[in-house]
Amino acid sequence: MQFDWAMAIERNRRDLLRILRDLFALAGLDLGTAAEPASGPLATPEADAASFTLPPVLPATLPRYAVLHIRRILRSAEAAVRRLIVIAARDIEVQVRHAPALKPKTERSAGEARPPFSPGETLRATNAPCGGVASHGATPVTVTIRPEPPLPEKPLPGAPQLVRVPVNLGLANIRYLPDPEPEPEEEPDGPVPLGPIPAFPLVDPRKRFDFIRPRRRYGRSRPRIRLLGDNPFPVYMRHPPLPEPDLRLPGDAVPAATLLRRLVSARMALDNIDREARRLARHEARVRRRPPDSRKVIYTALRPGPPPGHRKRGRHAIDEVLKECHRVAVWAEREGPP
Repeated sequence: MQFDWAMAIERNRRDLLRILRDLFALAGLDLGTAAEPASGPLATPEADAASFTLPPVLPATLPRYAVLHIRRILRSAEAAVRRLIVIAARDIEVQVRHAPALKPKTERSAGEARPPFSPGETLRATNAPCGGVASHGATPVTVTIRPEPPLPEKPLPGAPQLVRVPVNLGLANIRYLPDPEPEPEEEPDGPVPLGPIPAFPLVDPRKRFDFIRPRRRYGRSRPRIRLLGDNPFPVYMRHPPLPEPDLRLPGDAVPAATLLRRLVSARMALDNIDREARRLARHEARVRRRPPDSRKVIYTALRPGPPPGHRKRGRHAIDEVLKECHRVAVWAEREGPP
């Protein structure tokens, strides 16, 4: 019995659309996600998610509890969407086309224009509705590989070289006028324009192993001691009372425009899984043909170990969806379930 990859993608995609709809509702956005079909064998054919439209503005701030909840769920949702893209890109054929290296910027003349990028090579997401996954077996993806430009030639040993010698100016280097303090930027209270939507990240953020010991935590409270009688210290030894620290309340306004753009980017990637799968196939083709001495080469989109946002004890609906998407993505890398 052959595993139905398209059904697995569509089922988890519907679950993710329902979770993102709740996040949009929590953020106070209505992006055409009210009628989402439920997943399962008893799902009814309702309106498709291709009716997604971009809003002209986004709220600049949200309550702290809403920002924390969206951030907690969105990290796991992005990992699940990324695994659906890996599943969809398992059979995409990539045709490599080698091209000569571009000239260095220093040798390019002022009148020469920069070589344009083809529409298929752009990494910015667009709102082209193509809900679901299309058949891409007969149309291979073409990627252009360009070698690195040649390094500038080193000067000859006998050639004159420019050497900078630091000179101590002494008192002449003293600045009498202090630097003006930068004025704090005022955060907008009303809605802000949508702005450019970031491209959906196709590679998991890698784990950090550069730390030696865990970060030390310090107490934020201090003893509150008050004297019952007169202060025995003289006036010149008395200190004014320290101001009380501002408490972070759940209803405080927190900037949320960047977080909401990430949310919109995840929704656009979920509506265009086939396009994102082609992006991933081109990315992996470029990365695998980099020079072998490169130390910062990431060959796989999935990082080893648990996915980002993984929780041992599931507390939200996204935890089960992420677990299922990760299992199927591992099967796709192994070319079928065991």
